[in-house]
Amino acid sequence: MKKIIDYQKYCVVIPAYNPGKTISKLIQAIRAVDRYIQIIVVDDGSTDDSISSIPAEQSVLIHSYVTNMGKGAAIKTGVRCARERGFRYGLFLDADMQHDPARILEFIKRREVNRTDLVLGIRSFFKTGMPFHRILSNSITSFLISLRVGQRIHDSQCGYRLVDLNNAAFEQCHDQGFQFESEFLIKSIYTGANYCEVVVPTIYHQSGFSSISNLLDTFRFIRMFLTSFKWF
Repeated sequence: MKKIIDYQKYCVVIPAYNPGKTISKLIQAIRAVDRYIQIIVVDDGSTDDSISSIPAEQSVLIHSYVTNMGKGAAIKTGVRCARERGFRYGLFLDADMQHDPARILEFIKRREVNRTDLVLGIRSFFKTGMPFHRILSNSITSFLISLRVGQRIHDSQCGYRLVDLNNAAFEQCHDQGFQFESEFLIKSIYTGANYCEVVVPTIYHQSGFSSISNLLDTFRFIRMFLTSFKWF
């Protein structure tokens, strides 16, 4: 007998900082996939008017910070909002349209079939227009995290993920910025969370704004990685 999926336990969480016109396009694309799935946008202190331009008829829950707190803080706020509304699983997408919403149902079906705590998006980095230094960074960080957790993680930097909102690592992670996602992976998998992966398109906007500072965030990752040996 075919299993019926309870889609009402899933929601979408979007951390957003000055997303510009892409946020409205992203929400429209999500609605084209599922008209009713709850979308939670965490406005991380945006200074443009992009969040306020989201049409009311899209029924988006918005939580706003006055100042920029960092992606990790925005994710944790989104998790808290989702839990308060009774959701069990959160699909995390970045606001810059680099995550294809058409894959949302595939993430859900993969989790239902495999009964996993995490579903991780994995991208192909070649012939995609992604700069070499970004490819190198992704490859190195994925390799190091794989060594750390003793399991192969193909794309540790992909923010397109489906996560069990009851995962205790949300409370155990302290990084407020971009290293939150790496910290979360290490703490989740090292303490027993199981996962599977979904291949997603590599969408890279060369002219798009990025909040990532290559040198500074590389240093932060190295610091986080070395500190992780004190956790377990």
